[in-house]
Amino acid sequence: MAAPPTALLILAGPAGVGKSTLCDRLVRDVPGFERVITATTRPARPNEVDGRDYHFLSDAEFDRKLVAGEFLEWAWVHLRHRYGTLKSAVLDRLPHSSLVMNIDVQGVRSIRTAAQTEPRLKGRLVTMFVAPDSMEVLRERLQGRGPVSPEELARRMQSAEHEIAERNSYDYVIHSSSKEQDFRALLDYWAQAQRKLQG
Repeated sequence: MAAPPTALLILAGPAGVGKSTLCDRLVRDVPGFERVITATTRPARPNEVDGRDYHFLSDAEFDRKLVAGEFLEWAWVHLRHRYGTLKSAVLDRLPHSSLVMNIDVQGVRSIRTAAQTEPRLKGRLVTMFVAPDSMEVLRERLQGRGPVSPEELARRMQSAEHEIAERNSYDYVIHSSSKEQDFRALLDYWAQAQRKLQG
């Protein structure tokens, strides 16, 4: 039996729902998956490493890559920093490995658009939305990630409401509960997606 085709699996959802944890575990526990490292102009947090968590770029570096057409998608996030996915991070690796990444809903829209005309992406995109159990649980998770100003928390909660409104446009929705249940749901949906890809 032929191996299933490789795919780009995108996890989206509000900050604080555990997307990075799911990505990391998928890469660790499921053979054949690699994580797409996206780029950002925001400063690294104390536990983050350049090239492992993100490609941390200066504004000037980001601008140069943007002008050179090196991004598959990019966006301003929370009106303060830019995030983007380099074409090379996806298109060069997709023929050899399935890829997983987490980006915001703007990024998902841009990659969906790119997939309509980019032959290396066409028919290879699988999208999953990780929805919080409730807005109150999401607020607690965001506050538990470290010091956050009331203004920043309010901005993130407002962004979360806009993001959650788009959940039904995704191939699959994970209704977040425990980390273990979320991962089981991810594996179940990935198995369904693979069957569709083999079509």
